[in-house]
Amino acid sequence: MIDNKIFEKFTIHAKSSLNESLNIANYYGSDSICPEHLMFAIFLEKGSLGSNILTDLHIKKESFDKIFKFKNKNKKIIKNLELSPELKKNITRAYLLASNFNYSYIGTEHLVFSIIEAPNPMVTKILDINAKNSSSPDTSSKKPSDKILNPHLKGKNILDKSFLSGIFKALNIPEADFPAFSNNSTKNNTTPNLDYFCNNLNTKVKNEETLLIGREEEMERIFNSLGRKSKNNPLLIGDPGIGKTALIEGLAQRINSERVPQNLLNKKILALDIALVVAGTNFRGEFEQRLKDILQEAAANKDTLLFIDEIHGIVGAGNASGGLDAANILKPLLTQGTIRCIGATTIEEYKKYIEKDSALERRFQPIMLKEPSAKDSLKIIKGIRKNYEKFHNVDISDGALAAAVDLSSRYIQDRFQPDKSIDLIDETSSRIKNKHNVSPATKELRMAEKKLDSLIEQKNLLIAEEKYDEAITLRKKEELLLEKISQLKNKQQKFEKDNKLVIEPEDIAQTISLGTNIPVQKILAQSSDRSKNIFDKLNHVVIGQPEALKKISQAILRAQSGIGDTEKPIGSFLFLGPSGVGKTLCAKTLAQEFFGDTPSSLIKIDMSEFIEKHNVSRLIGAPAGYIGYGEGGKLTEKVRRQPYSLILFDEIEKAHPDVFNILLQLLEEGILTDAEGRKVNFKNTIIILTSNIGTKEFTRATSIGFSSRENKNQMEKKFAHIKRKVLAELKEKIKPEILNRLDEIIVFDALNKKDIEEIVALELKKLSQRLHTEKKIKLTYSKNLVKFIIDKSFSTEKGARYIKKNIRDFVENEIADKITYAKIKNNALKLDVKDKKISSH
Repeated sequence: MIDNKIFEKFTIHAKSSLNESLNIANYYGSDSICPEHLMFAIFLEKGSLGSNILTDLHIKKESFDKIFKFKNKNKKIIKNLELSPELKKNITRAYLLASNFNYSYIGTEHLVFSIIEAPNPMVTKILDINAKNSSSPDTSSKKPSDKILNPHLKGKNILDKSFLSGIFKALNIPEADFPAFSNNSTKNNTTPNLDYFCNNLNTKVKNEETLLIGREEEMERIFNSLGRKSKNNPLLIGDPGIGKTALIEGLAQRINSERVPQNLLNKKILALDIALVVAGTNFRGEFEQRLKDILQEAAANKDTLLFIDEIHGIVGAGNASGGLDAANILKPLLTQGTIRCIGATTIEEYKKYIEKDSALERRFQPIMLKEPSAKDSLKIIKGIRKNYEKFHNVDISDGALAAAVDLSSRYIQDRFQPDKSIDLIDETSSRIKNKHNVSPATKELRMAEKKLDSLIEQKNLLIAEEKYDEAITLRKKEELLLEKISQLKNKQQKFEKDNKLVIEPEDIAQTISLGTNIPVQKILAQSSDRSKNIFDKLNHVVIGQPEALKKISQAILRAQSGIGDTEKPIGSFLFLGPSGVGKTLCAKTLAQEFFGDTPSSLIKIDMSEFIEKHNVSRLIGAPAGYIGYGEGGKLTEKVRRQPYSLILFDEIEKAHPDVFNILLQLLEEGILTDAEGRKVNFKNTIIILTSNIGTKEFTRATSIGFSSRENKNQMEKKFAHIKRKVLAELKEKIKPEILNRLDEIIVFDALNKKDIEEIVALELKKLSQRLHTEKKIKLTYSKNLVKFIIDKSFSTEKGARYIKKNIRDFVENEIADKITYAKIKNNALKLDVKDKKISSH
């Protein structure tokens, strides 16, 4: 009997096929299990790779029926048959094949190959029947076995020489029958697992230019950590994209150039691929065995430094079937100091996975990596500029590099340097190249290459059919086409060289604009340029509030000039005053002029939604365990996506007191931490709070002032008295800490009739411009119309709120009627008022 251990490396399909071959041999009355029985069993094992290969070879069930029908079916069935000598050799050959191609198992594909490569007479007959009956014979190769020669997904090679020797003995086959094996064709590799599951970083960076710029302090700490007697396992911790992996690749370069301490000379840094180790481990204990083999090889090779990127992934990796995870397998070896391991992870993942496992944490020495400064980031991207210029075939100017660092720092707040600057350079280069640098020869070259592929395929088909004369003709055409392709490539290269594009700061700004919807002009404009004209732009839109607008402009100028606290928002204001005097309009205009005319430039938060305590968490996100966790906060998520924006907190007095605690942190530090622990930067925002406190007093004062005959000075004194009274009331309802941290508390003045007249004229002018642009209609109107709208719109309680409504009801309706019924002559329309009604002609 044969030892069943020789079949322990068989796949489930292979074992099932072997069992079925016993039944087939018994059924047809054979004295032993022969190769044709196993071949038939594999053919019947649907879903196996071997069965698919036999089907691809056009082998059908009828081929086996013709061979087996002459056998004696009445012979006494023997339950346990022996393997025939031929089948033993086939199985041995399958083992050797799997070993040579570094498979970790014996599959049906290996058995099929071994049977077809050295067929016995019965297998030969099956193949002959197939060749005669096949309606579409396969002419792509002369031997059917050629179809199986390409290896499939490889596993780690555990079929070493000693194991294979055991197979020879178990099957009672002399090793001399397989000269390739006896001549040591099987590689005697001491580190097969490390070679397969790891990437050698020393080899990877061997021919590359300097990958690491700066980071001398962190590199020194890695040297010191690796040189320790215990805990000689450095763990790099830092935000994603700041260069943790690049630092280790830089270490590999230094080892190659011998610019390291003596204890690190000749060391190899091998990056372990945990995903590859886990892949294909179907049975319990298989993952643990793989990882132990890897670690044993690493321990045996003292010059090996094991690098595990995203090391938090080892916690829980491989324990799906109830076995040990990678972290618990690694701990003892790290404690003993038999291997040296370098890890890299982010701050969040470190806290979530590694810090909670104190036994794992204490085996590493944490090394914190900070995000590089703007100056260092510029040095880094200057160092790698050549790589991107070569890849995209462009020139990148110094100004573009500086703009990439500056603009990515300003507009991309949820990522880190230098990664976001590099991505900005890469995307811009790709966009510019795709848009402009297209050679006239490109299309012709692609067509020629496609034609060449078709020609080669036809030629190979003719060779397979032994039509050599026709193949020679195609070969001559192929040579001519290759020459043409070479000329087109030279032409394309010359075009790209002569028309090399230059990436400028404007191109970087355009890429930012595509992602943020902020106009390029506003992105490129200096902060001081945007700030110094802000008063004029606001004063042109917000009528009757010169003092309020002056205070806003001065506060923003202070911040943008660098005199103010750079750790706080650009500006923070509280707007008070009567209803309808321009508070909300001022906020909208400020957002448009400072951050761009896009809907996302203004973030409005209605504080009436946060009256209840349980709603307060919606601003920064629901805590863990509550509905909505992971969706982000209503405030923090919007600012993360649009860090350059104006935030309007409407009717702040209605908010729950806990909201003021959030505002306190926001106004003081310019940063909020959301429910998921992410820091959201508010330093590039403008904060405006509005309140209805004192609205009644302001409205009453305005009503009395307009109805009385008091002069302007008396009115101003009364209004100033009301302001002081309202501010005192404000301090009772809103925490003093909040008020003290605001840049300005601004009280908007009541609008007089002159202000209303100016607003009406401005709105009518906008309407006239809109008609001329969209409908090509010239609109004129009399002073009577302006006076009519003023009289209808003026209200001490509502300010200017009725102006737009009255223009819509009286003016726009009249114009719409004329346009609908084609009553406009010569594309001109004049509006007037007669008998308290609007007329047009």
